[in-house]
Amino acid sequence: MLDYFRNLSSVETTYFYISLFSTIIFVLQSVFTFLDLGEGFDLDSDFDGEIDGDLSTSIGLPFKLFTVRGIIGFFMLFGWSGFLFSKNGLNFYLTFILSLLCGSLMMLIISLIYYFVEKLGESGNISLKDTVGKEGQVYIPIPKGNSGTGKVSIIINESLKELDAITYKEELKSGDIVKVVDVVNDKIVVEKEKKDDIKRY
Repeated sequence: MLDYFRNLSSVETTYFYISLFSTIIFVLQSVFTFLDLGEGFDLDSDFDGEIDGDLSTSIGLPFKLFTVRGIIGFFMLFGWSGFLFSKNGLNFYLTFILSLLCGSLMMLIISLIYYFVEKLGESGNISLKDTVGKEGQVYIPIPKGNSGTGKVSIIINESLKELDAITYKEELKSGDIVKVVDVVNDKIVVEKEKKDDIKRY
């Protein structure tokens, strides 16, 4: 076994360590998720909100492409495919291009899986129209002028939900109390509540 690793080229070794590290993180994250212990990474929510809001929304994607789990999946398949391609004698540039394509495909598949799982979880539970007029609290910041998507925590049917939200007015920060005024394209439209109108949340 040791002789096998000694015979690896520097490129093969690089791909191997990328794949090994990302696979370990991917497995740990999956275990945390399926054991209902959360994502295991506090940064996941921040990256989901910030990266998705800045990139995915700006290019018109209906799902979160650039999430932590998607990026980990990208590096996992990028590393393993790069390792296998280079071991089979493909030149450096072709290996890199094919690995990028494989990693991007993996990131897309993971994003689509979580997108449809979230949609299935939402369907049948609540109607977004029921949120109109209700108050909530901003969980992930919402950019101003409908320039991106954030998340709002809101109680519906005695259950706390985290819903995608946009605003047409000022930027809303984490912790702001907001009111739902409309629903557009499976997203709630919110406005910041005036201090005099805020109820105890």
